[in-house]
Amino acid sequence: MSNPQYNPPRAVNVDSKDPLEIDLVYNVRSCGTCKFFWPDNPLKQPYGPYPSFDFDSSIPKENQPEGSPEDYLWLKGKTREEAFPNGEVMDGCRKAPIMTIGINPNMTAFAPGLQGTSWAYPNFTSDDKTDAWTKYAYYYRYRSVYQEHLDLDFVKQYLLPEGQILAEKDGKVVSAERTNQGPDYSIEVRYDGDSKNTVIPLNRKTGTPRYVLLYNHYGPDNVFKKGDVIAARLNVPADVSTDVYQEQIGYYEQFVPTLDMFSTFLKAKGMKDADIQIGEDVGQLDMVACASPHWNEDYLGNQEETIVNNCVSKNSWAIKQMVQTKPVVLYLVGESSWNMFRDAFEGLIDQKYPMPKYPKDGAFTLFKETISDSNPCYFKFSTEIDGRKYELSTRLIVTPHFSYNTNFLPQFRMSGSDFESFKKDYADCYAYFEQSKDITIVPGEESEDYTTIQIVSDTYAVFEQLEKQFAEALKVLSPDYYNPHRQMAEVLESLYDNGALTYKKGNSGEKGYLTRAEGACSFCVNDHWEFPLGCPYKKPEEPAPPVGFLKKVAAQVVAAGKTNQKK
Repeated sequence: MSNPQYNPPRAVNVDSKDPLEIDLVYNVRSCGTCKFFWPDNPLKQPYGPYPSFDFDSSIPKENQPEGSPEDYLWLKGKTREEAFPNGEVMDGCRKAPIMTIGINPNMTAFAPGLQGTSWAYPNFTSDDKTDAWTKYAYYYRYRSVYQEHLDLDFVKQYLLPEGQILAEKDGKVVSAERTNQGPDYSIEVRYDGDSKNTVIPLNRKTGTPRYVLLYNHYGPDNVFKKGDVIAARLNVPADVSTDVYQEQIGYYEQFVPTLDMFSTFLKAKGMKDADIQIGEDVGQLDMVACASPHWNEDYLGNQEETIVNNCVSKNSWAIKQMVQTKPVVLYLVGESSWNMFRDAFEGLIDQKYPMPKYPKDGAFTLFKETISDSNPCYFKFSTEIDGRKYELSTRLIVTPHFSYNTNFLPQFRMSGSDFESFKKDYADCYAYFEQSKDITIVPGEESEDYTTIQIVSDTYAVFEQLEKQFAEALKVLSPDYYNPHRQMAEVLESLYDNGALTYKKGNSGEKGYLTRAEGACSFCVNDHWEFPLGCPYKKPEEPAPPVGFLKKVAAQVVAAGKTNQKK
């Protein structure tokens, strides 16, 4: 494998002399501030390298499937040198009135198994008279709930013969844990007839082709035959034409039921064509632009604080986008995302009764505290620079983490001690929960952890039974009842009812749309590129602030978020 070079070359604070939404394309894609992600020698990168793909033209020719398939053939592309994925700008319309923010992109290819083996990342070039920046901007403008992979059989052609792990007997893979950032890990298999697992180490040097696992470590795709290749090193070469597929990602899909509920609400209000979509009406952003497999010390070494300071405060990529977008509402995904946001911008968070710094029930406590219309939480900032005023007021909602479907089941939640009391005081209701096929009880791991009473099916029937037979118990349970998808939709409905969100009906047969956030935007139509769909919201026609104005605003936001922090 040749000594790789970064594409594009790493840079810090490129002055593109463009409006901020375009400037972010040039800066985030080439950012090399964090040496953990971008060491001077690319062979020292802690993760990867991973298969990558490119478009054949600056604006790709995409397949447009019907409905929302879980997986489909997206386009014909071309492989590029295996690489580490560049930092990501926001997914979706730059003036979407709804925004989500997580910590950082997930590195799906890091995980051993079939999905990680076939996963691929965009690695755009300007070869063949194309433009890499246009490709990058287009990709993130229209990305929604999908990410890309290659065909598994195509990938298997490029397994290296050296170091392959062959099955000694029939058996199955039972474990494949990667517990840190290092290039080495082990898998465990159980050969038929053996009484214990066989541990197989997969060792390599950083920067060399990585080991991939050709089976999952759970059924049914974990069973192999004698002589099968269980694991091997992979190096997909550049410049091979291939199909690129898109697969739904559960994290992004988690917001879809909420948007469907909001669409139904709007239709009942007379907006018959309402169809609120991720990527068009919802912009998806991360506090940190570069991907990692997990956000903790085991996978980031001692670099967490440095990375956060660089990306969130020093470069402030996310807040710059937020300043330009001016969303009506921002959903912060999970307690850790909220903590990172609060630590950087606490001085600009406005709530009559502030949320606890150490919430008893984690993100669920924060969720309850922020969905309340009686104690709403806002991010507020106003300034005047060179005689030009700027104001931002965004409703903040902290949600349970999108990655875990059980977080979004209808559920009652109680502390360990409260649950023990409930079992004694309402033994008949507890007995109903235990025997009901519609209920799963998940106890907390520690004594004071919250116990969850999950309604896994037929929510209506469960409540009908509770109201009929266990009314007193229901009074105790109700204050800590959550139906997150429904409650997240109720926030959008409330914002619509009070005029913060509006819907513009289409003229002369055109489709209506959720009104864009305030301010000009030239992301889709500018001097560098023009996307085929243009801007249906006529944002390029609005008067824009002077180039550099929004950067100055963002710098003030960062400073005010720190200096005004509450003691």
